[in-house]
Amino acid sequence: MSRFTFWTERPARQSGVFLLLLAVILAAFLWSVGLDAHSLPFPPEAEFSDAVISHWPNALFLRRSVLDDHALPLWRPLLMSGQPFAANPLNKVWYPPQWLVLLVPPTLHLNLLLGLHLLLAGAGAWTWARATELGPFAAALAGFGYALAPRVIAAAGAGHLDLVYAAAWVPWLLWAIQCAVRPDPARYAAPALALFAALLFLADVRLSAYAYVTGAAYGVWLWGRGAALRTRAGLRRVGRTVIVAGLLTAGLTAIQWVPLLLLTPDLSRRAITPDEAALHSLKWGQWIGLLIGDHGGGWETLVYTGVSALLLAILALVLRPRALAFWGTALIVLALYALGDQFILWPLLTKIFPPLLWWRVPPRAWLIAALIVPYLAAWGAQIVAEHPPDSRRVRLGLVALLGGGLMCAITSGVMLVPPLELSAALGILALPAVVLAVLLAVAGRLRGTALIALLGVIVLADVLWIDRTLIEGRDRAEWLDPYQPLAEYLREQGATRVYSPGYSLPQQAAAYWDVPQFGGVDPFQLDAYQAAAEDATGVRAHGYSVTLPAFEASEDGEDMEIDLATVNRGAPIDARRLGAWLVTHVVAAFPIEAEGLTLERRLDGLYIYRNTFAPDVALAWDGPNRVTIRANTPYGGVLYAVANGRWQDPGDQLPGLPGLVRESDDAWTLTYRRSEVWLGLGLGAGLIALAAALGWVLRHA
Repeated sequence: MSRFTFWTERPARQSGVFLLLLAVILAAFLWSVGLDAHSLPFPPEAEFSDAVISHWPNALFLRRSVLDDHALPLWRPLLMSGQPFAANPLNKVWYPPQWLVLLVPPTLHLNLLLGLHLLLAGAGAWTWARATELGPFAAALAGFGYALAPRVIAAAGAGHLDLVYAAAWVPWLLWAIQCAVRPDPARYAAPALALFAALLFLADVRLSAYAYVTGAAYGVWLWGRGAALRTRAGLRRVGRTVIVAGLLTAGLTAIQWVPLLLLTPDLSRRAITPDEAALHSLKWGQWIGLLIGDHGGGWETLVYTGVSALLLAILALVLRPRALAFWGTALIVLALYALGDQFILWPLLTKIFPPLLWWRVPPRAWLIAALIVPYLAAWGAQIVAEHPPDSRRVRLGLVALLGGGLMCAITSGVMLVPPLELSAALGILALPAVVLAVLLAVAGRLRGTALIALLGVIVLADVLWIDRTLIEGRDRAEWLDPYQPLAEYLREQGATRVYSPGYSLPQQAAAYWDVPQFGGVDPFQLDAYQAAAEDATGVRAHGYSVTLPAFEASEDGEDMEIDLATVNRGAPIDARRLGAWLVTHVVAAFPIEAEGLTLERRLDGLYIYRNTFAPDVALAWDGPNRVTIRANTPYGGVLYAVANGRWQDPGDQLPGLPGLVRESDDAWTLTYRRSEVWLGLGLGAGLIALAAALGWVLRHA
């Protein structure tokens, strides 16, 4: 009896042991890179992280709105003079795990969600692998390889937590498809498929599209392989499951996509050009990164999946070409798509389906490959363990690969440093390590579960070796506390809104100390407001920008680092227009000469200006969705008290655009319309009811 039999013969114990081991490894890894209750993930040596700039303020605002104001936040007045909040998918209001922030502080909340989703990713890969007849040790290799996939960890390090959340549900979606596309689909197949598809969409709209396309193709492939499925009865059963699941998915996500569709005509993103959408498209030469990991490199262009996992995946495709052809084809398509405007595929697809431009950054599709490669690697390990290749040609190839891999690693380590980091060069050793293990199997020295376990350890060490260079935790003493004096001073001075041409008041600090900003960082921008802001700030974006004002390098140096403190130093500020938007203070790292701006104070190297053109208007917020506007002194002209949104006053008496307040001594109370929420809930409930009724009818027909 094998010493591993006690584990392999008990499915419940298998899952328990795997999850426990994965949880321990993930916890140890996240703790080792510095993530705790007071720190958030950053790319090493990078100045910014989306976790700090976007996700932390979003979670904080949701927590305060619900716990302190007892309101569901439909509007946020702190960013860009006010923005729709719940309708913005980036804010995760409708993503169920986000509500954990009501129980724990935002920093701990984000780190818990990160660890939980990495665990879910590994568990999903394990579950799907087991459903496709991979053994427990091979499935564990897939689970470890995906949970710690360098591309996923790089996304976490960059603070792209929504991508990590969505990545966790991809293998669960594929598992649900596996359960649905069979001669007699499980009764839970449609609800499971809908649940995971909905969670994926609510986690990240962008990655969900790639996962849906991959999943649909996978389902068609499974259907084509099953003779029993191609019968009329089989097709009817599978079709019923898919249709019901589709309606359920649409119903479960309507609360998000309905408001988003209503706002789409008003968003600046609708005007994005192909050149702007092709941001970070991979160059052909960057595919060398499949063999040599870019340690600490660019997270958007990282393609390394682990050279050990890659070799095992190639072995699987060579040894079982017909059985695994779909996944080999999927990898090729994903690679060609990730090339963006460097190849014909992406431009052709965007012409056929222009909304695809909204997705931007084509290499993000490679996150799907981050699952496929370890899955194929698991098959490679199992195939070699059960049926080692005995072809003389294969043996010679393995020997050549072993020698070549060792020579590359040694040569790189000795001769190519510093052009190639030593850590990256040493990572190549994973290649000869896998080849040596396979040669031992071919020679009959190592077989079965012992071989798979060894290969799993090699893959795990391979990905961890690069993962440690892709993420680090930084304490709030670095990204929040230094801005306390500035934020508290602005609050003491009664700042209604603050504008900074050079990001002198970071978004997370403004959110924490409740300092409303005229600008901000968010891809979800109202087009009319962006145009008005450009007129007021004198900073005009050369195309689509996620920041307001835009921060751009000079035209002849697009790869130059931008000095945010001084990047917009020469922009002609129009203080009168800023005043119309109730901007009372301007903060910059350089002196400003503009009519209406008077220097109020120097603080920590910053210039703080009072805008004398700002009228004496008070905004009294009663929670996030209701504001009372009072003009305490006469003011000629119009006052934009809130940005364009779906607002109403008790009598609907305000003329012009919603949120447009004319000069008056009276006070107006504006309430954000909840119609989009009720419409989303109503439509969602209707679709769910339709799915239930249709499922019952089809099942009893």
